Amino acid sequence: MRLRRQLVLVSLLTLSLPWAGCQYIQEMEGALRQGQVVALGATAQAVASRIASEPALLADVSGDRWHENPDDQLYVHRVQAPMQLDGYDDDWRSLNITPRYFSASQAFDDGSEVVSDTPPVSLSLRVARKGNALLLFAQVQDSRIQYHNPSTGQLASGDHLRLRTRLPGGELRDYVIRSGAPGDTLTFYRDSRQRVRQEHRILGQWQEHARGFQVEIQLPVSLIGQQLGVALVDVQQPPLQPVWLGNIESQSTPPYWSSLNEELNRAVSVFARDDLRLRVVSANQWLLADAGSLRDSSPYPDAEFSPQQGQSDNQQHGLIRWLYRVALGGEYLPPLGSYRGTGHFASPEIVKAQQGLLAQGWYQWGQRRVGRAAVPVAGGDDRVAAVVVAEQSSDKMLALTNSAFNRLFYYTLLATAITGLGLLSYASWLSFRIRRLSRAAEQAIDDNGRIRDRFPQSRALDEVGDLTRSYGNLLNRLKEYTDYLRTLSAKLSHELRTPLAVVRSSLDNLEHEDLSEPARRFSQRAQDGSARLSTILNAMSSASRVEESIRQAEFETFSLSSLVSGLGVAYNDMTPDKEVSVSLGDKAENAILYGSPDLLVQMMDKLVDNAIDFCPIGGQIQLNLAMVEHDWVLTVSNDGPLLPERMQGQLFDSLVSMRPPEHNQDTTHLGLGLHIVRLIVEFHDGHVIARNRNDLSGVEFQVHLPRREGSAPGSQR
Repeated sequence: MRLRRQLVLVSLLTLSLPWAGCQYIQEMEGALRQGQVVALGATAQAVASRIASEPALLADVSGDRWHENPDDQLYVHRVQAPMQLDGYDDDWRSLNITPRYFSASQAFDDGSEVVSDTPPVSLSLRVARKGNALLLFAQVQDSRIQYHNPSTGQLASGDHLRLRTRLPGGELRDYVIRSGAPGDTLTFYRDSRQRVRQEHRILGQWQEHARGFQVEIQLPVSLIGQQLGVALVDVQQPPLQPVWLGNIESQSTPPYWSSLNEELNRAVSVFARDDLRLRVVSANQWLLADAGSLRDSSPYPDAEFSPQQGQSDNQQHGLIRWLYRVALGGEYLPPLGSYRGTGHFASPEIVKAQQGLLAQGWYQWGQRRVGRAAVPVAGGDDRVAAVVVAEQSSDKMLALTNSAFNRLFYYTLLATAITGLGLLSYASWLSFRIRRLSRAAEQAIDDNGRIRDRFPQSRALDEVGDLTRSYGNLLNRLKEYTDYLRTLSAKLSHELRTPLAVVRSSLDNLEHEDLSEPARRFSQRAQDGSARLSTILNAMSSASRVEESIRQAEFETFSLSSLVSGLGVAYNDMTPDKEVSVSLGDKAENAILYGSPDLLVQMMDKLVDNAIDFCPIGGQIQLNLAMVEHDWVLTVSNDGPLLPERMQGQLFDSLVSMRPPEHNQDTTHLGLGLHIVRLIVEFHDGHVIARNRNDLSGVEFQVHLPRREGSAPGSQR
C-alpha cells in the first residue's frame, strides 16, 4: 500500500473525535431525559395532590363503579361534530371511536350449538355523547333479519335492541327498541305495574345493509342514570331461544358506564400547558380526564425546523437528520399507543402506579420521543383511587441536543477535513521525496553498469534527507572502488610481467640442466602454468591497448553494408560446421557510416567469436543490418543456450564471463571480448544490447550506430 493511502487511513482516526462527541451528547441527552421525567413526575404529583385534597374531585374517582370489570362497562366518548340521525355510519367513520364487538353462535335450550353454514350473529357498538344527548350506533351482522310483527301482541316479536338502566329508586328498566321495517324505530318499556308504555324521547333509525342491519339511536343522558347495558336480542326460529349480544344478558344487572368527567377535566386543565398532556385514569383504567395535547408528530426531530421552511431546507438538513438518528437514535423505544378510541388506558406505568409507586417510561411517537410519568392518587380507604399520567415530548430537549450535534458535526467535519488535507499534503510531499530518491537510485547506474558521477544531495535534516546522503556516500565509495577495479587489470599486468619473466627465464635455464624424469615432469608443468599466466596477463592488458588504439583511430566514410557482407562470407568459410548468413534490410543495402572500419571489424570478430563458441554444430549464425529510425542496427544472432535474465546487463563489464566449462576448451576466457565490443560501440556514440530471441531459440546482440556522415567522433555524446 502506498504511503499516501496509509496516511489517509491514519487520518481516519480523527473520526474518533465525533464518536466521542456523540457519546457525550448521548450522556447529555440521557441526563436531560431523566430531568424531564422527574419534572413530569412532579407535575403529575401536583395534580394528584389537588384531586386528593378536594372531596368532590376525590369522590368522582372513588367508588365501587371504578373497580368493576372494564370488559362489562361501556365508555361514552364525547364528540363535538354535528351528528345526523339517519341510520348510516357516515358521521361515525370520522370519529375516533373504536367499536365494541360482540358475537355468539346459535344454541338450543340444552346448550348444544346449532351446526349451520350461516355466519354467527355479531354486534358492533359505538356510544358517544354530545351535550346532554347520548348517541348509540349498533351495526349488526345477521343473515336472517326478523322484523317486529304487530299482530302478535308481544312487546317485541323480532330482532330488537334493549337498553337497560337503573332508575333513581333502584328499579331496573329495559327500553325495547324495535322496528317493523327499515325506517323509524319505536321504543317501549314496562312501568312498575308492568304496563307497556312508549318512550318518545328515544329516537332511532333502522337501516339494512348487505350483511345485516344497523340502528342509530339518540336519547337524553338523564334517561339512563349511571348504569347502562346495551344488548341485541336476535330472535331465532323455535325451538331456539333468542340470542343476547352485548354487555348484559337477559337477567343481568347493567354495569356502570364511563366517560370524561367535566369537573375533573377542568381541574386538571389548570396544570396543562403547551406540549404537556395530563390524564386521569380510574382504578379500572378508564380515561376520566384528558387535558392538554402533544404537538403533532412530524418527521422533523427538532423543534426549530418545520415543513413550512421549504423543500430546500428539507434537502439541506436530510443528511444531518440521518446522522442524528444514527448517532443518537439507536435505542429502541416502544411505540406510543392511542387510547382515545377505546377510552381504556392501560400501560405498564399505570399498572405500576396502581401499586402505589411512581412510574416513568419513554415511548416513540413518529420520530419524536415522549416521556411519561404516572403518579397514584390516594383514596380515603388507603387504596389507589386513580392514576395521574403526565406526557410530554422531548422536542425542546431534542432541539438542544440537535443544536449541539449540528455544531459538533460541522466542527468535526472541518477539523477532519483540515487534518485529512494536511496529512494528504504531507503524504504527497513525503512520497514525492521518496519517489525522487527512488528514481535517483534507479538512475545511479547506467545501462552499461557504470555508476554515474552525480547523485542528488538533500539538505533536509529529517530521516529522508539522511537516507539520501547515505545513498550518495555509498554510491561515491562504490564508484571509487569500481574505478579501481577497472584499472586493476592494467596494474596487475604491469606488475606481474617482471616476476613472470624471471620465472620463465629460470624455467628455460632449468631445461638445459640434467634433471630426473619426475623433476622434468614438474618443470614442464611449471612451464605450462607460466605460459597460461602469460596468456591471462596479455588478455588483461588487451582492453588497455584497445582503448589506446581507439583514441588513435582514424575515421572515414565507408560502406557499412559492404563491410558486413564481406565479413559474413569470411566467417562462413571459417566455420564449416556452422552456417553464417547475412541479410540486409530494404533501406540498409547502401548503408554508409562515418567511423573506423578497423575497429568495427574487431568488434564483429568479437561478437562472431562469441556466437561461434556458443552455437551448436549445425546451428545458424545470422548477421543482419537494418535501419531503425536514426540508427543503423547490426544484429548478430546465434542458436544456443539462453542468457540468464539477471546477467544480461552485466555481459559487457570487464572480467565478466558466463562461459560454462564445456565451452572453455582448455582456453582461458576472462570476459574481455564483450567489454571491448562495448568500448568500440560507445566510441561511435552507439550502444549495444544483449538479449534472448523472442522465440527463445537463441541469443542476439544488437549494435545501434547513429546514421551520420562526416561528423567527428564523440560529437553526439
